[in-house]
Amino acid sequence: MSTLTHTQRLVGLERLQDIQKTIETAIASHVDDLRQAIKHVYENPELAFEEYIAHDTLCSFLEGLGFEVTRGAYGVETAFEVRTGEGGRLISIDAEYDALPGIGHGCGHHLIAASSITAFLGIHYVLKQHKIPGRVQLLGCPAEENQGGKVVLVRNGALKGVDAAIMAHPNSPDKRCPEVTAVGGFPTLAMQRWVVEYHGRASHAAGHPHKGLNAFDAAVAAYNNIALLRQQTLSEERIHGCVLEGPKVPNTIGHYTKSVWIARSLSRGTLMALSKRVLACFEAAGTATGCTVEITEGNMYLDTIVNETLCRRYAEIANSVEGQQVQAFSTEVQTGSTDFGNISYECPGLHLFFALGCSPNVFAHHQDFTEASGTEDAFCRALKTGTLMALTVWDLLTDDALFEQVAGEWKATVEAHSSSEYQ
Repeated sequence: MSTLTHTQRLVGLERLQDIQKTIETAIASHVDDLRQAIKHVYENPELAFEEYIAHDTLCSFLEGLGFEVTRGAYGVETAFEVRTGEGGRLISIDAEYDALPGIGHGCGHHLIAASSITAFLGIHYVLKQHKIPGRVQLLGCPAEENQGGKVVLVRNGALKGVDAAIMAHPNSPDKRCPEVTAVGGFPTLAMQRWVVEYHGRASHAAGHPHKGLNAFDAAVAAYNNIALLRQQTLSEERIHGCVLEGPKVPNTIGHYTKSVWIARSLSRGTLMALSKRVLACFEAAGTATGCTVEITEGNMYLDTIVNETLCRRYAEIANSVEGQQVQAFSTEVQTGSTDFGNISYECPGLHLFFALGCSPNVFAHHQDFTEASGTEDAFCRALKTGTLMALTVWDLLTDDALFEQVAGEWKATVEAHSSSEYQ
């Protein structure tokens, strides 16, 4: 890895500060309108692939600035795309805006939209002023919380030709080091979801039990099979499920059950190996009870491949330009999952996390986080993060040596993560 002299660092810092001023000046005139757009998204939470208000609000905001917006991009009704620049490398800035059932924006995805749009506007004006080659895609990505919107977008070609991707997610402060304002990235688990239905034969449980095929027994057997499997899995792996539909009375042998199951593992390779064992549990339960089993597989969320080179560059920018305390990356596996992982298998990715000003005891997917993510302070933190993202995109477009290191690391890690032996 190349090292910079003190003089080179000073020159680079002055250059970044100059770019930063351009970005902040350009964005300042649009902040009030962006605030209103994000507020409207926050106050009208929508679930996966139902983000019609968010989609139309954000698209109208961007169109009002003169951008040509593709609504319903890549065959996804609530996705959108905007592009700017010419020639050079292509960087994707990814926005989210879906919410959670019952608690609204309890994961703060409206702030992801705010930071990504800020980054896009910032780099657009810098490219325009400096007239350098480089292209940027703002990709509106629905359905992260459920169903995997980015999985569909990747499948439909949204990342074709993209050289790197970047986004930022709000989080609560880490109680172990609350002074840290952001983390450039940390690993997340790959995830597979199944809907499992057992079809049996109804019968009176007292009068004719021998004539029944008990679909509820099949669901219970599957649960027990999974419970026994857990002891023989990796410590980082998770398997969890719930029964959605089943018998409504105790004196009838149930003919139908419907369950949802999720398995998580370290990487695509290890998840595929685990999935085979989980599917065997479902099939065995059907065989044991005489029921037929119908398994519907959801979109696989891949693990997020942390690009350490890119994380370090983001941290360097944030720490030098803003004096923030940003941790470059963490090797501690975050046991949640995100469909940005699928993008990180397509190209080098930066999925950073920035802290809100709430208590470390306020966690995402909770009503308290919904309230914390709706404050003016949270919006301002998203704007600041967006500015730092734009500076990182600038470096990816203009620093050939940096990009070569980023791309080289990514090629090596993708191959490793695809192996079933990955630990």
